[in-house]
Amino acid sequence: MRFSSALALCAAPLALAGSLQVDLMKRNAVGVQVATSETTNVQQAEKGSNKASNNNNGADVVVTQSTSSTEVIIIWVNAGGNNPTSTVNAPAATATAAAAAATHSVTVGGAAGLVYSPTSVTAAVGDMVIFTFMSANHTATQSAFTTPCEALVGGMDSGFMANPNNSVVPAPQMAMQVTVATPVWFYCKQTGHCGKGMTFSINPTANKTQAMFEQMAIAQNGTGTAGAIT
Repeated sequence: MRFSSALALCAAPLALAGSLQVDLMKRNAVGVQVATSETTNVQQAEKGSNKASNNNNGADVVVTQSTSSTEVIIIWVNAGGNNPTSTVNAPAATATAAAAAATHSVTVGGAAGLVYSPTSVTAAVGDMVIFTFMSANHTATQSAFTTPCEALVGGMDSGFMANPNNSVVPAPQMAMQVTVATPVWFYCKQTGHCGKGMTFSINPTANKTQAMFEQMAIAQNGTGTAGAIT
């Protein structure tokens, strides 16, 4: 009897997940999957996303938020169009009063080319950063300062947010909360984009500037020139 009860409890979440997937398919929706695995699974998630980097239009969005991440936390994700917003984490309590917290808007790609606009922001602990993903298919992936185009183990990753020819209206978005006052570094992991300088930073300093970060990305991984939208 105990075994049967335990089996039923284990099966219930699987049945619910199956129902949700069917419902999303009926509505032609794009699902949002949240990977909370540690260390090596972060790298595995990136490899899986890279395979679909040029043909994942309409596929599930996979965001990565490590349970050990302490610099930024993903609050919500929306794949754009008529898709619902998926809450990933509740905003963390900070010393900054909620009324004083600022929201910083960052456009990824689009008409400006392979850039984040702006390329950096100065954010207080508790502030929100909202990424809006324009054409064609980009990510906001956390890295270390010295390795601009490599995913940071235990870091966050938006996953690929496809928006071919800016045809997804409203555009895909991801919101994250800043939880430290120290620099945090990001890049686009679409093939070739980081090597063309597609990088972004939060709270860069005089000793570690956004310009230095971008130049390292180009020097380590690129052609030495910025590129057009691909």
